[in-house]
Amino acid sequence: MHTAAALTREARCVVDGAIAGVLPERAVRACVRVVGKTLLVDGRRHDAGRFSRVLLVGGGKAALRMGAEIARVVEELGLPLAGAVNVYRQQAEQPFPAPGIELYAADHPMPNEEGVRGVKRMIRLLRDADEKTLVIATISGGGSALMGVPADDSISLADYCHTCALLLSVPAAIDEVNCVRKHIDLTKGGRFRKCAPNAGAFVTLAVSDVPVCSSGLSDDPSVIASGPTIGDNSTFADAKAVLTKFHIWDSCPASVRAYLERNQGVVGTTNETLRPDSCLLRSDISQYVMMSNNDQAMRCAADVARSLGYDAELVPQKIDGEVTQVAERLWKATSEWVQQHANSKAAPSIAWVCFSTDGVDGNSGCAGAVVTTHTVSDGAANELYLQDYVQRHDTGTFFEALGVGLQTGPTGTNVADVAVVLLASADGNEKKALVYGGEATVQLPGLHSRGRGGRNTHLAALGALKLATLNS
Repeated sequence: MHTAAALTREARCVVDGAIAGVLPERAVRACVRVVGKTLLVDGRRHDAGRFSRVLLVGGGKAALRMGAEIARVVEELGLPLAGAVNVYRQQAEQPFPAPGIELYAADHPMPNEEGVRGVKRMIRLLRDADEKTLVIATISGGGSALMGVPADDSISLADYCHTCALLLSVPAAIDEVNCVRKHIDLTKGGRFRKCAPNAGAFVTLAVSDVPVCSSGLSDDPSVIASGPTIGDNSTFADAKAVLTKFHIWDSCPASVRAYLERNQGVVGTTNETLRPDSCLLRSDISQYVMMSNNDQAMRCAADVARSLGYDAELVPQKIDGEVTQVAERLWKATSEWVQQHANSKAAPSIAWVCFSTDGVDGNSGCAGAVVTTHTVSDGAANELYLQDYVQRHDTGTFFEALGVGLQTGPTGTNVADVAVVLLASADGNEKKALVYGGEATVQLPGLHSRGRGGRNTHLAALGALKLATLNS
């Protein structure tokens, strides 16, 4: 009999495989290599003879591992390497293969003072870049927070963070959130690229955590880490419109509202984002390469599921929208499969596994969770009542107490979220895996009303409550 315990073990294998498949080292090696005295980046040649040094800058959940692999490649090229990178918290304490790279312990989901110092150090380095400098910027998921710095001295870091917290408390799409960030930040929306007008070449290597935007676009470079090195068409008016749409304009700090209104409609302001037709983005001096994304994680998850005997299906429509709607969508697919097997003598085994590829699901303390038809009853047997935790937005606490949370720790990458529904007939002869990718949003009743949880633990919890109904 294919038990819930067996499905749980298989679900954990799927998680491990999906994350391993999108680790930054693999992505860098796939698109960056040295041939003689030439650096090949996604097939494009950068002759080392044109440059006297390489400047490495950037930030994000994958920045440390991306930067370390790039440092190994540049060593083969024989050019001096210097720079600064904002990494996630304790990653700054890890060994780095190049002594000329300064690591700053930035934070997520809210920026910190150390991250601000790191960005300002990068700005100084970029401004000194000349025609003999090859700039390589590593941009990855989480970069919006890890590289967050207020646009000017009129906005305090506390006011900046409060505005970001407001945006994360409403079901705004990531491009809407980042539209506001771009207009209260010093480097987002291409303004980071503006800092190096004289660089001989500027190469951006990106890992995408933006599987879908409100526009329907996938992997939009202007949204990944709020697009610090790419052109952007959004405006200060657009930023205000987002805050108004979600009824949080009046709750924003006065300094933020004043800054947005002061710059709105001002022609030629240097505070506006970099327009896509800027000469700084000419193809002969700028290159942007998308190295890894959510689709790749989905494919890797499916490959592992197939190796375990599942008929794996990649669901083309990405997860987006409020998490309760996403749960209904996954439940519809689950229940349809169950109904098709209603004549079986024994009930099928079902598991949902929902996880963040960066290993950090909100403030849940885990990457996500694995749930089965027994999760709710297992909790009740330990006086843990899942519905209560859902109402308190404290699902991470529930899963940790029950021992079914996914404890990967920070993975060093970020390509958004993956959810997999594993379905197995009682005899295990028929096994189906539905692989979803994307990113849900969670509507919180207030900034201070949540416990320990994230969108993946919340989705898993809603799934567990649905699955429990199959036992009645």
